[in-house]
Amino acid sequence: MVSISWNFLIVYTLTVLVATITPGPSMLLALTHGVRYGVRRALASALGNTVASVLQALVAVAGLGVVLAASEDLFRVVRYAGAAYLVYVGICMLRAPAVPLNAAAAASGVMDGEADAGAPGVPGAADASDADGGPGARKLFAQAFFVAAGNPKAIVFFTALFPQFLAPGDTLARSALLVADLAVIAFLGMMLYAVAGSRIAALLATTRAARWYNRTVGVAFIGSGAGLALSDR
Repeated sequence: MVSISWNFLIVYTLTVLVATITPGPSMLLALTHGVRYGVRRALASALGNTVASVLQALVAVAGLGVVLAASEDLFRVVRYAGAAYLVYVGICMLRAPAVPLNAAAAASGVMDGEADAGAPGVPGAADASDADGGPGARKLFAQAFFVAAGNPKAIVFFTALFPQFLAPGDTLARSALLVADLAVIAFLGMMLYAVAGSRIAALLATTRAARWYNRTVGVAFIGSGAGLALSDR
């Protein structure tokens, strides 16, 4: 039985919640996936982000985050790799066709609905491909995973966070509870942005609007990548 006070858990949850829902590359990606592919498809994105966040938290709990924080070379390698991936995502957005995004999201939703109903010749959501109007769940999962995992500052943040809520004598179950709480918040935070994206898709019903959206988001990702590469710790 894990012994933990409600006040303790509430403070921890609020701290993680604020850090999670603060706009950043992962949340921008969730918003974009919600706009382009709808909420159903964005579930894969939320799972990808959550898995990356949990792995980063486990690294911090295991104490390896201290090694990353202390090693300039290792930190720089992870940071540059993450920055390069963000720039790559931004370039892909800039080169994306200017398809009215509400139509694309609606088409993805229709295809998912047909797949769930077992329509012949329609692949399931997990195996959906670019042929049905958008990338499959695996691709969305991977994209969200690498965007989140490419930010070494998250591990440094968790390394600073967990000592505030864990003591040397704490049980493994207590650590697992905090990581599970983090996983739930990360998933819900991504889905919140995805839902918001699906709601604003109707505003992007023209080719012109879609083109400007792609440009804006693409530049934002490239800017995030440049900022991550150039920033100090």
